[in-house]
Amino acid sequence: MTLGTGVGGALVLGGTLFGGPHGAAGEIGHVPGFGDTVCTCGARGHLETVAGARGIADRYAERTGRRIGTHEVATAARTGDRDAQDVFATAGWGIARAVLLTAGILDVTTVVIGGGVARSWDLLEPAVTAALAAEPPVSGAAIRVEQSVLGADAVALGAAAQVRRVVLGA
Repeated sequence: MTLGTGVGGALVLGGTLFGGPHGAAGEIGHVPGFGDTVCTCGARGHLETVAGARGIADRYAERTGRRIGTHEVATAARTGDRDAQDVFATAGWGIARAVLLTAGILDVTTVVIGGGVARSWDLLEPAVTAALAAEPPVSGAAIRVEQSVLGADAVALGAAAQVRRVVLGA
């Protein structure tokens, strides 16, 4: 799952990137069920509205009347701003719900979180962990959720690796 301006994802099943019949597999950011806020795509309640950078900044502005960027919201949360902390807790809850949905449908046990917003994993992880503990997957298998070691470069490196595999067969 990539947390950037929006929320994206990719499914690697059996070691192979799975795009689906229409190339939209992994579009976790546009899964509904996360409130009623209008998404950038025009639909309501998508994961992106709570866990993407734009959604985090919008929610903070809605609560405080102050429009600042997501990194500034993270700094505010780390310095005790309760509104900022609540916005990140909501984002973490949304991420956990998306992880649980994915685990319930595909029986995945590992989820890697990357992208620029993932730099605030210290603010997201407590809510993710709490939500997963409160409602474990029906399989009973533990779900490992880890921050990507590649950070914001994960998408570009993954795309390059896919091109390499297609072009060179390696």
